[in-house]
Amino acid sequence: MAAATRPLVSVVLPTYDRPAYLRAAVESVFEQTYDAVELLVVDDHSPRPAAPVVDEMDHDGRHTVRVIRHDENRGGSAARATGIRAATGEYIAFLDDDDEWLPTKLEKQVAVMDAHPKVGLVYTGTQVIDGNGDELESIRPVSHGDITKTLLCQNVIGSFSKVMVRRSLVEEVGTPDERFPSWQDLEWYIRLSRHCSVAGIREPLIRYQTDSPGRITDDVDDALVSRRLFVEKFDPLAREHGRLFARKFRAWAAYRVGRLLVMHGEFDRARPLLVSATRLYPFEPTFATFLLPTLGGRRAYRLIKAGKRLVGTDA
Repeated sequence: MAAATRPLVSVVLPTYDRPAYLRAAVESVFEQTYDAVELLVVDDHSPRPAAPVVDEMDHDGRHTVRVIRHDENRGGSAARATGIRAATGEYIAFLDDDDEWLPTKLEKQVAVMDAHPKVGLVYTGTQVIDGNGDELESIRPVSHGDITKTLLCQNVIGSFSKVMVRRSLVEEVGTPDERFPSWQDLEWYIRLSRHCSVAGIREPLIRYQTDSPGRITDDVDDALVSRRLFVEKFDPLAREHGRLFARKFRAWAAYRVGRLLVMHGEFDRARPLLVSATRLYPFEPTFATFLLPTLGGRRAYRLIKAGKRLVGTDA
């Protein structure tokens, strides 16, 4: 297919004051094997503006590049919404400024979209790396089709950087809920998945750095607020699947915050959440496993970290 007839992909890249990470993320867009791309860098009012960083990079004129700067800092969800509203492509892909894509990511996602008109969202596997660029693990998609019920309990898709969506679907469903200080991805995926089939590409096509500064998923207070909003918004949907599933839904929401508190060493704050999760849905052993360090302290947590492959994690 000639490049001129390929569907245009709008790449939405929100950023806030991380020029070194931004440069690597943008470079990974320029290195894509798929050429029909418009790159929308949304600068969320960085103290060091993003435009000079992007302008100095060479892309041989193969892509349309635009930097949009907010007049004030509004957060990642608002930055994505700004990019979505500016997008003109048939498909929209997202890239966080501290992640990078492998070169064939867009090409392989577009191929899935083109071949399967009922698929509205396609996500990829992830190569998890540390600060030195060494691979820690690979995460591969296992959930496909109608996955709304699965998403109510676990974010099996993962970060925005893995995702491509149809712009027509976004026009129907709307942008991510800007009230959520975290969990914006999961909130949006649930709404999108109710209107389309979801496909996963098992190959790891993004590089996700676990210890980059400012990861939004690390903020405990934001997670507490998001849990409340999440349960309020989706509890009616969970109840449609029966009383037991509704308890499971609320348990997983409590566990996600409790687990984060345990990882931060805040065992006293984690304990009531993990007790609640275990009481609501005692059939999930992971809840009790993370409750243990809140009773046994840091030594118990170190034992859990050593055996984390046996425990499992929430995406």
